[in-house]
Amino acid sequence: MKNPKELLKPIQIQIEYGIKPRALAYMRELSDDAGELVGPLWINPKDTEIFYYKREWIEAWIQKDTFKPDVPPLQSQQSKQNEPKTSNIHKFQKPIT
Repeated sequence: MKNPKELLKPIQIQIEYGIKPRALAYMRELSDDAGELVGPLWINPKDTEIFYYKREWIEAWIQKDTFKPDVPPLQSQQSKQNEPKTSNIHKFQKPIT
């Protein structure tokens, strides 16, 4: 298991998670401009251009921003498949005159 407190550089994040360093830089820029966090937390030691991210911060951000559709459990889908199908076509009869 990888250390969740481990510090990662943007290139390491790209290799492991597929998030490009430029995307991380853009999120940092948006955070500075908006005054609120956009993207994962980061660390920037004073007087450097190096940014670090904790693995746990990256994984928490990915988890929070991942879309999860409301899909019924697989078991209920299988039970619906076993039910007999009924026709949705309405049968209209001509009135008898």
